[in-house]
Amino acid sequence: MPDNSDMTPLPTGEGRLQAFAKEHASQASKNAAAAVGPYVLALLMVALVWQLAIVALDPPSTILPSLGKVAGTFFEELFSGELLVNAGVSLARVATAWLISGVIGIPLGVLIARNGMAERLIDPVIELFRPISPLAWIPLAILWFGIGEAGKVFIIFIATFFPIVLNTVDGIKRVDPVLLRAGQVLGCTNSAELFFRVMLPAALPSILVGLRVSFGTGWAAIIAAELVAANSGLGYLIADGMEILRSDLVMVGMIAIGIIGVLVDALFKALAKRIA
Repeated sequence: MPDNSDMTPLPTGEGRLQAFAKEHASQASKNAAAAVGPYVLALLMVALVWQLAIVALDPPSTILPSLGKVAGTFFEELFSGELLVNAGVSLARVATAWLISGVIGIPLGVLIARNGMAERLIDPVIELFRPISPLAWIPLAILWFGIGEAGKVFIIFIATFFPIVLNTVDGIKRVDPVLLRAGQVLGCTNSAELFFRVMLPAALPSILVGLRVSFGTGWAAIIAAELVAANSGLGYLIADGMEILRSDLVMVGMIAIGIIGVLVDALFKALAKRIA
């Protein structure tokens, strides 16, 4: 009779589940390391150049503070709650302007893409105003809206509006005509049904890119927006640090803007992958 003593028993259902969980966790760890690794390397390179500049130039701390001083100020502002409050205020301003831009920009982009007359009338206006920097709108924002929140949201709106419109137009125009014909064959009996069931889902990746780029440009414009008599926000923190010659505060604000920008961009990437 054959000797079965050395045969490996087949894993039970629970064993297979545990093996799958371990494999999934291992893959997730590898993916996380691959995603985080470049940022860690970039931080190390920046820290190295920073430290070499301090050693070589020996600048005053008001010009270029040490890594230790900036780290100490960062954690001091973080644990006191000031950094979180300022970051929350800036995020609220950008999110408000971004949502307004989406509500206006996506329908407008659809209209431009689907209506030749609208494209001929509106596209030149967009191309005329698009190159104007949000900084150039600060005087008008103060004149029109005063020094309250509306002026700050308006400046960020200027920065966030155009990427949404342009990417929506591009996404709608790039929808494959084969998909439209397939939708008609499969039961889309009118243009509205064809738009919502075929055209909009096909254009969604491009629209999401526009929303992602738009949030990034709005987040980059937060400094300009919070120059309008702000008393809170990361832009205010940077401007305040500049006025009192606290370059460590300026860098803390810059670091916070960078970290939040990377996190928000990662969320958009994850959402785009899930939808795709």
